[in-house]
Amino acid sequence: MIDFTFILPPKIIFGWGSLINVRKELEESNGRTPLILTSGGMMKRESFSKLMNFLKDEFTPTVFNEVEPEPSIETVDRCSEIARMNCCDSIIGFGGGSVMDVAKKVAMDLRLFKVMIPTTAGTGSEVTHESVLKVGGKKRAFVDNRLTADLAIVDPSLMTTMPKRLIASSGIDALAHAIESYSGRRSNELVRTLAQNAYLIIKDNLRRAVTGDENAILNMALGSLMAGMAFGNSSTALCHALTYPLSNKGIPHGEAVAIMLPHALRFNNFDEEIVSEIQEIIMDTGLPTTFEGDAHEMARVVMEDERHLSNNPREVTFEDIVAIYRKVVEGK
Repeated sequence: MIDFTFILPPKIIFGWGSLINVRKELEESNGRTPLILTSGGMMKRESFSKLMNFLKDEFTPTVFNEVEPEPSIETVDRCSEIARMNCCDSIIGFGGGSVMDVAKKVAMDLRLFKVMIPTTAGTGSEVTHESVLKVGGKKRAFVDNRLTADLAIVDPSLMTTMPKRLIASSGIDALAHAIESYSGRRSNELVRTLAQNAYLIIKDNLRRAVTGDENAILNMALGSLMAGMAFGNSSTALCHALTYPLSNKGIPHGEAVAIMLPHALRFNNFDEEIVSEIQEIIMDTGLPTTFEGDAHEMARVVMEDERHLSNNPREVTFEDIVAIYRKVVEGK
């Protein structure tokens, strides 16, 4: 018997140049005073200027450009206060996963129309009902159907100015989303279909995307979107649990995934040919493969992550995690 629930935004617009739709969509939702959440770096890019041009004349946007990598719950509180002070009627998350995680939480808390516009091909946050934020200095995942965007606009042209390292790390993150959602205990037929196709698209395009190939970047945007749909409805597993202690130490999420993914796959008895191919992609894109840290201390953090570990296809013990971290630290 096949039985599952699948949660997605009511509307997803995908395509090169599709950002132009933001104007019409806001008009139809009666949004006139959006709060745009983004990062300081994004403010300098042409893509942000495009967004502002589409919103000129009929809209009165407020911009918050201080969303940090691995954002904190305090940033959500600041944005919520700004939205209230400016009588904002909608929230636009314009950036990577960190920006969209903050935007979704603010919009949910204030019950505002939420539009997610990713500028990286990797996180899939535009289509998930999850927000990962630091609470008390540690990453915590908020999972709630109300975090689902009302509208996701995925415009691959916004991703052409991504630095090579960000293309690589966000792409590996998307690859991990596809793999872990496919093999997770909470997977289902629809998840597996999306995940398998996302995996094939990403692994065939990531190297060329890093070189700036626009068609490969378009394909990466599609692969990331499909992987987001998949893992948003099944969750990720051991690899992502292993990245949390690294992120708590300041390692960017995608790079932490690149470090831990081959080790998590080997622990889960994946075919060695697949693991070796993924390792080659990681090496070719110049991402890190090792780091320094206390294996026992990090393992204690991971063991608290019941959501990810319970979805892993193989049972995981404290000793297993310590052994994995020791291999990484020793470069094995």
